[in-house]
Amino acid sequence: MLSIGGHYVRRAGGMALLAALAFAAPVRADDAGLQQRIETRLGKLADAGQIQVQVANGAAVLSGFTTTVDAQRRAEKAARKETKVVDNQLRVIPVPREDGDIRKAVSDAVLGYAYYGVFDSVGVGVDHGVVTLQGSVLEPWRKDDIDQRVARLDGVREVRDQIRVQPVSSFDNQLRVQLYRRIYGNGLFQRYATFVNPPIRIIVEHGNITLTGVVNSRVERATLESIARGVLAFKVDNQVQVESEIGKEAGAKTSTD
Repeated sequence: MLSIGGHYVRRAGGMALLAALAFAAPVRADDAGLQQRIETRLGKLADAGQIQVQVANGAAVLSGFTTTVDAQRRAEKAARKETKVVDNQLRVIPVPREDGDIRKAVSDAVLGYAYYGVFDSVGVGVDHGVVTLQGSVLEPWRKDDIDQRVARLDGVREVRDQIRVQPVSSFDNQLRVQLYRRIYGNGLFQRYATFVNPPIRIIVEHGNITLTGVVNSRVERATLESIARGVLAFKVDNQVQVESEIGKEAGAKTSTD
């Protein structure tokens, strides 16, 4: 009985092994096909750098490097069109560029955004190619658009998006309308309203007002604060700078106002 039982066990084990091998073969074939499809998609990406793809059990691993943050993101997005499981290990190795040049390019990208308005204010910091975006915007899609514009820039190694989205509030909207009319309707500031990028920015969050930007004199700055304190806000933070008092050399943080 034992010998027969032992023989039976060996036969069962052999059958299990054959079944496992039979199952593994199509899995390997599926992985190879998936890898080929992902590589085909990646091959269509512009400025993709050097990307390697490995696939095991339907999960893809991307390794190598890209030259921009945007390319790194697009590579993962392309891979996810073929499989939901993607481990993005791509590094960003950008073209060499000084932080000062990157900061200017980022500021230009923010200011050049068509929907960047007087109710948005974004600050820029750059440290060894790592860009930090701070501040506040009126709409969530503006945050995403600005982030994407910066991710495309040469020299940027990483984008840390810390931009806040202002809450939806009818009271805040009333404050915005009041402040805009009182500020840009004032004789001191009417000329600023015609600028492509008006230099005075009005941020309202939960009934709290923050003013940012640049004006020509201390009188203008004081007048702005007086106007802001004339509405029913909980708090007023006047961060507006006087142009003549701004240092010639930009610091580590630049406000795109």
